[in-house]
This record gives sequence, structure tokens and C-alpha cells, in this order.
Amino acid sequence: MIDRRCFLGMLLLSGGTVLSSCSGASRDDEETIPLFVEREGSAEAAAQGAPDAVRVAFAALVSPQESFYKYQSLVSYLEDKIGRSIEVVQRQTYQEVNDLLGTGEVDFGFICSLSYVMGLGEGTLQGVAAPVVGGSSFYRSYLLCRTDSGYDMLGDLEGKTFAFTDPLSYTGRLSTLKLLHDQTGADESFFREVFYTYSHDSSVHAVHLGIVDAASVDGLVYDELAAAQSDLVDNVRVIHKGPAAGMPPVVASALADGGLRKAFQDALLGMAADERGRAVLDGLGYDCFEVPDDANYEVIREAVEAVGIGAVDESGAARQVQ
Repeated sequence: MIDRRCFLGMLLLSGGTVLSSCSGASRDDEETIPLFVEREGSAEAAAQGAPDAVRVAFAALVSPQESFYKYQSLVSYLEDKIGRSIEVVQRQTYQEVNDLLGTGEVDFGFICSLSYVMGLGEGTLQGVAAPVVGGSSFYRSYLLCRTDSGYDMLGDLEGKTFAFTDPLSYTGRLSTLKLLHDQTGADESFFREVFYTYSHDSSVHAVHLGIVDAASVDGLVYDELAAAQSDLVDNVRVIHKGPAAGMPPVVASALADGGLRKAFQDALLGMAADERGRAVLDGLGYDCFEVPDDANYEVIREAVEAVGIGAVDESGAARQVQ
């Protein structure tokens, strides 16, 4: 497997315009993102690690800069609603965010669905809210290749290069492992070489630029990119869509204060009934937030059971990409 730094180097060599989309701290570093907020002084309090600041972690569904622009209005809104400054923490891997939630080093996290299922099973987190997009509580994995590749199905990708997003990504890895299991009985060694990009938009870039033959990504991220940057996907084709699973949720550490957890949840669930909240939701592309329905994530549990817990254990995969 290929080290992320080498992967980013290949992205830059192949098309230097992707630098901002793929920038980020090293895997061992925590990046605290400065926030543009409306209430005077709250950004400074967050940057200084104020004792009363609420710490919120964002898993890298998209690259760090994209995450910052995507969520800054939501963070500002939540600060005003809960009456506390928010310190945003970003880690590169989903496992790192789950670890922060497990130790109580962060109070809340915006995480992926597989991370949620794993954390629930470990008793380290609790569901708070999940977005509804286009009237749906579900999303899917997209299997991508270039339009000029001649590939039409998973079987065509044997011996090819492939980009996964993160070892603990449902749409960016597990869904493909389950498809491999069902259709070929193989694991990821089915591919000649595997990359980890650590963000869905980077995986789309990798296919677009021809750095990899195919990739598995979050369908919502892909659709958003297709709407905003059609040139990025004009040579990319979706050859398979995975089964519907519950949306990536907002969660609370099991160690978070119960009153704070309720205030945070109430703020999210009440956004659609609030004029400013609706504007923020529109910016995110969400209809509203709802309480997560555990049944929506059963398809992920079934996938974990099918491929085996060892296949989705982050520690083994992480050692391979060092």
C-alpha cells in the first residue's frame, strides 16, 4: 500500500491545482482550525483552548480546507445556541476521532457511519443527530472509474489500482470489501495496489487524474462535487452504487456531560424551525437533522460480520501504509 505523502505527491505532479483540496497535517498531528464566528471573542477563546470551550471533532469526510468552509457557519450557529465557544479539532483518520471520543478529549464528533457502528459497539459514544438530505435518511457508496477505462463492473478491476478513503470508512472501504466478498470471495488483494487518500474528494481527484484506476467514495460527496465542479467528474463514471445505509451522524462522547449533550442535540434538531438554522442547513445541503435510527445502520453491521472484524480493524491497515 502507498503512503499518503507519496499519494499526495502523485496528485500534485499529475495536476498541481489539487493542492488546496489535499492539504492537511501529518497523521500524528492534531490540527485546530481557526473559526470565523459571529460572536466577538469566541474564535480567540477556542484557539486558546478556553476551559469552558466545547471540543468538537470532525472526521475528514472531505479534505481539511473543504471541511472548514463547509462547517464554519454551523459551528457559529451552535456556539450561539448553546452559549459556549467551540474548539474544532480535526484528525486525519476516523480511528483517531473515535479515540478522542472514547477518552473524552472531545465532547462531540461528526463522524462516518462505520465509525459510529464501531463506537456504539464499544460503548464509547452515543448518537446525537443525523442529517436528512433530499428527503432521505440514507446514503450510498459509489464505485468510480474513468469513462475511458472500459471498466463496467467490479470484476473488471482485478489487478488494477484502487483508492480507499479510510480504513474505517463504510462508503470509502467497507462497502467495497463487502462487494468483493459477495461477488468474488476475495479481499482487497484482488487489486494490484491500494491507496488510502483520507478524504472522499481526494479519491475522486485520484480517479479524475488517472492516478488510480478506480475508487470507492461517499455518494453524497460525489454528487456535491458533480454539482459544484462538473469538470472534476466529466471523465468519471459511477459503475456501482452500494446498499443504502444511515447517514454519517453527529455523536457525543459517552463521557460528555448529559446536559451539554441535550443542549447540543436540541440545537441541531431545532435548526429547521429557525430562520437562521434553515439558512445554515441550506448551505450544507441538508433538509434537517433527526435523531439517528439504529435500524438504518444494520446494513453496516451485516457487512462487518460478512467480511470479518479483522478486515475493518484500523490498526492493521494503518501499519501497512506507514
